[in-house]
Amino acid sequence: MNKILRRTFLTAALATTSLAIAPFPVAAQEADTLVVAQPADAYSMDPAKHSAFPTANILFQIYDGLVTQGDDGQMAPALAKSWTNPDPLTWRFKLREGVKFQNGEPFNAEAVKFTFDRALDPKFKAPYYSRISAIKSVVVVDDYTVDFKTAKPFPTMLLSLYEASFAALIVPPKHTQENGGNALATTPVGTGPYKFVKWLKDEEVELEANPDYWGGKPKIAKVVFRPIKETRTRIAELTSGGVGLAADIPPEDVPSLSSGDTKIETVPSDFLYFLAFDTTRDTPLKDKRVRQAINYAVDVDAIQQALLNSMGNRIALTLPANGFAYNPDWKPYPYDPDKAKKLLAEAGYPDGFTIPLMTRKGRFLKDAEIVEATAGFLAKVGIKAEIKYLEPGVWGQISEKKGREGITFPGWSGRDPNLVWDPLLKTGQYQSYFSNPELDALLDQGASTINPEERKSIYEKAAVIIKDEAPHLPMIQPPLIYGLSANLNWKPRTDSIIDLRKASFQ
Repeated sequence: MNKILRRTFLTAALATTSLAIAPFPVAAQEADTLVVAQPADAYSMDPAKHSAFPTANILFQIYDGLVTQGDDGQMAPALAKSWTNPDPLTWRFKLREGVKFQNGEPFNAEAVKFTFDRALDPKFKAPYYSRISAIKSVVVVDDYTVDFKTAKPFPTMLLSLYEASFAALIVPPKHTQENGGNALATTPVGTGPYKFVKWLKDEEVELEANPDYWGGKPKIAKVVFRPIKETRTRIAELTSGGVGLAADIPPEDVPSLSSGDTKIETVPSDFLYFLAFDTTRDTPLKDKRVRQAINYAVDVDAIQQALLNSMGNRIALTLPANGFAYNPDWKPYPYDPDKAKKLLAEAGYPDGFTIPLMTRKGRFLKDAEIVEATAGFLAKVGIKAEIKYLEPGVWGQISEKKGREGITFPGWSGRDPNLVWDPLLKTGQYQSYFSNPELDALLDQGASTINPEERKSIYEKAAVIIKDEAPHLPMIQPPLIYGLSANLNWKPRTDSIIDLRKASFQ
């Protein structure tokens, strides 16, 4: 099976590669402009109103958070200069002075309080609410000091502010209030290195350098983000000079793009590929034997070998292998189609069943190929997965209405169980389609325990439940592979956010 799958997919990939890189007329980049090609357009320009990384890539140039990721991968100061814990239920942040929003509004503690009060309001329905919901109040101490109060100790505060930076990007109170509640959705204003110029939906977002940026004026004068869903088209534009940075390069294209006018930058990601099962509706997925059967039915190792050239990490549970509390001794379900068929028969489905498989196409590296290979394996045990490819905007709308039915391939990231299992598996959370009271209690306990060893022990117990209940099929922690113009200096981050603050041309 492995050899057949690998040969089939690699043959198809090589055939596609040979045909699709033929150049065609495109507009070359201007000398002082960087064109970035990514699979999807922005969903909204309001940082607290989306949960999509292509959107975050754009907004991260316009806005800043309190903390960011340093060159060493650890938490580093951004709009906050430093932080302390005056008591177990308080995080105190000292803010940078003299920073202004791009419209001239001052950045201060009131802006921080406004941003979080807005995102924490249940009526606002911020998609990433779960990652900051432990914050009970934000108190202004003085103009440049702010306290975050929590009901319980919150050990992952910094990670939450950083990895939930969508909702934690600081917005200007005056602009947001005076121009109506939806002002930021179309006219974003932040403190970041680039200012918003225009957004032509499904065509491009244009940004210009902010000369007054507190971190220093960017070295690249203009940045344009273009949504190019098709991988082959992104590569063709890169090789012919139409774009200078292309996301989600397939592994098989790395050799051909590693010399001449292009080069490759790659880094291990914090991202997760997995299948999520909707257990909230009356379908076969409510039975854990069916969910376990799906785990046995799919040969993830073969998919990884054939479609990612064995790059990335095979994960046993839905958590990055480099994340807090991940145990390398955890083992994924082995590939065992006979066991899968037996479980399906025990659950009352000896002839299988039909179920929707919802996803996006071109959002993640090799996503369509992985989904289609997965459906092929499921078909061999009698499960007919009807693949439904949704446009990013439709996916966002369905997600907001809790409308992800059947099996989904959603993607997620987070380097702590509190940032992954809580939003994906805790009862009632925005991204969760699963409920287990015993697991809920453990997740609550882990989220409020400071001692790292105690937290690991708690999450080991949670892992046992997750493995047995099988609410997901954990698959792969994929690599991040970018194609660059040879004259672009830029290094990727493990969280997949495209940060252009230090980018420059040679």
